[in-house]
Amino acid sequence: MGQLQTKPEEFVPGAHIYRLMPNKPIECYHHGIYIGDNMVIHFLGPAKKLTGSSECQKCGHRPDTNRGVVKTCLDCFLVGQRLFIAQYIWRSLIFKRKRRLIGPKPADEVVKKANELLKTGFGTYSLVGNNCENFASYCKCGFSISGQVFGGSY
Repeated sequence: MGQLQTKPEEFVPGAHIYRLMPNKPIECYHHGIYIGDNMVIHFLGPAKKLTGSSECQKCGHRPDTNRGVVKTCLDCFLVGQRLFIAQYIWRSLIFKRKRRLIGPKPADEVVKKANELLKTGFGTYSLVGNNCENFASYCKCGFSISGQVFGGSY
């Protein structure tokens, strides 16, 4: 699926990163864009009631209230899970009757797009139609797709 990384210095800004979402009935992952300085921009779904949730001392994130497109520290993104980096290859896809060649954008463009969406949002969260992987793939290659939803891989 991706390459396991354990140290932030081993990957660069613009990387599409992800981690396992624990305590789910099926294996699924949370995705985001690493923007450097141990910070990640990612797309969160509706808040769940969390007991004892407090503000992160590093980035100010509150898991019980901050939703939508958010910028957090790497620790808040990982929540104790292992880090993976999505590996992109160029692919030819047919979308709306047009053949498209999609692949990763340059790192600076990926970070710029993630920061733009931090300001403007990424629409309403939907597990099957507009989720964190859609957000990360859109930032990374300009095409919103979720391999988890469609049973694909990276």
